[in-house]
Amino acid sequence: MTSSKFEINDDILDFLIKKANGIKGLVEGSLEIIPNQCIQPKEHRLDKSQIDNQESIPTIDLSNFYDLNVEKSIQEATAKWGCFQIINHGIPIEVLEDLKDAAHKFFELPAEEKVKYCKDNYSAGESVLMFWSAIGEKNEKVLEWRDSIKHGCNPQNDSNLWPPQTR
Repeated sequence: MTSSKFEINDDILDFLIKKANGIKGLVEGSLEIIPNQCIQPKEHRLDKSQIDNQESIPTIDLSNFYDLNVEKSIQEATAKWGCFQIINHGIPIEVLEDLKDAAHKFFELPAEEKVKYCKDNYSAGESVLMFWSAIGEKNEKVLEWRDSIKHGCNPQNDSNLWPPQTR
């Protein structure tokens, strides 16, 4: 049985990752003190004075996917914003809604179930469901405030990789 309450003297990586409580478990456990490993140094924090409220996240139209301007737009949006919205991608809204629903169901699972899907890495081309928490790059000094899943795509039916509640 994993512990679902983080105590300040606990090993945070053990709590978040090995026990699969994730950031969600950290926050839902009535956290009173933010662990030092989760606090960005001031010099790395977003400078709110540099935000231009007149701009918004770029929208990229994929209806003409092979146009070189699409590639250029993606590169520019990634460099400046780190994200962008895609329209006219051809994925039915029902598929996107089903995907979001499956992700929500996964993150609502108890830690004991999620821990079964923790993996450090996987091989290229491998269809796999991976759950991880708080870690971005291996050498990061500050943990990210996120829980994530990654699911590779296999043209065959790979639904057996998903927990039954999320298939």
